[in-house]
Amino acid sequence: MGATTKYFLVPMFLILGISGGIAVGRLLESRESDFGTQLPSVPVSAAALQDTFASTADFAMKSVVHISATGSRYGHSADSVGSGVVLSQEGHIITNNHVVENAGALRVRFVDGREMAANILGTDPETDLAVIKIDVPEGVKIYPAVFGDSDRSRVGDWALAIGSPFGYNHTVTVGVVSAKHRQAQMDLAYQDFIQTDAAINPGNSGGALVNLKGELIGINTAIVSESRRNEGVGLAISSNLVKWVVERLRKDGRVQRGFLGLVPQSVNRDLVEGLRSQEVRSMADFLKVTGLEKPEGAYIARVERGTPAWRAGLRAGDIILEFDGAKVRSSKDIFFKVAEVDPGTKVSVRVIRNREPRSFDVTLAERPGSDFNGRPRR
Repeated sequence: MGATTKYFLVPMFLILGISGGIAVGRLLESRESDFGTQLPSVPVSAAALQDTFASTADFAMKSVVHISATGSRYGHSADSVGSGVVLSQEGHIITNNHVVENAGALRVRFVDGREMAANILGTDPETDLAVIKIDVPEGVKIYPAVFGDSDRSRVGDWALAIGSPFGYNHTVTVGVVSAKHRQAQMDLAYQDFIQTDAAINPGNSGGALVNLKGELIGINTAIVSESRRNEGVGLAISSNLVKWVVERLRKDGRVQRGFLGLVPQSVNRDLVEGLRSQEVRSMADFLKVTGLEKPEGAYIARVERGTPAWRAGLRAGDIILEFDGAKVRSSKDIFFKVAEVDPGTKVSVRVIRNREPRSFDVTLAERPGSDFNGRPRR
């Protein structure tokens, strides 16, 4: 009898993930503001790996804070514990939305024991990210994290998770990047997770996943577990997605995303099985019927009436090949590409219909809260 896979979030109840990096040498205190810092790296041998772990942890944990949230849940007062990562000398901190939602009061604690009150600056429930802010006293130095490029992390790279599991602040665990670009059965519209086996437990949520350069490659967010405890499958939101969301939360306090109003499906075996007919019995048949050269693009399963896609003339059965001049390879690809364009922008959408290429100009609307398929929540 098979067990049901369960995903858990975690602010003292939440769960984190991991990400990886390349082993390098001694880490120096060379930091700059926000996202631009470059760190020196000195290649080391395997014999020096222990020292590398220690220096990486010492460097990175200065950017990680313990978060205490006081609020209410289900009508009762409730306190929760999570983690966060410093973004700027001005006091911006990234964490998970589920760590701070419903919080009436927030306090953060640094590794040196300093505590400060914090306020919520902006939230993005669709990625489970939030930015909070502290007022940094004049002359007080804090240490912003250095963002790494999560796309350059490799499966098998070492990774360190730093946070407050079970309230034990600034705990460091070590693992590897187990997989990249994971999605999970969670109520989050936009997902790009790094999977790790670095131990993460309740309280790690919002904390850092760093590579051996000390660069942030993910925000620990969830675990896959039957027991609500670490079982070796943690999920961290990729740093590249985090960076995109953070820039908008810091500017506007919320994330505005473009909206087409259609339901896409990747061109794959599942699509062909769903469309199976006398004409289409295999992928080869599908390519022949549609005129595609190879199985890629985003097949439009449905277009919602009255939406930008409908008004522009896009219809079910079209296959999107390009969006705003960029090639579209899958349904996830078009989903993220649309979201990254500001509402009100006119873009060109190139499709294939009845074996003929066609182009449509679409003016994007602002996307309401929606499910993963891009449908507005009612």
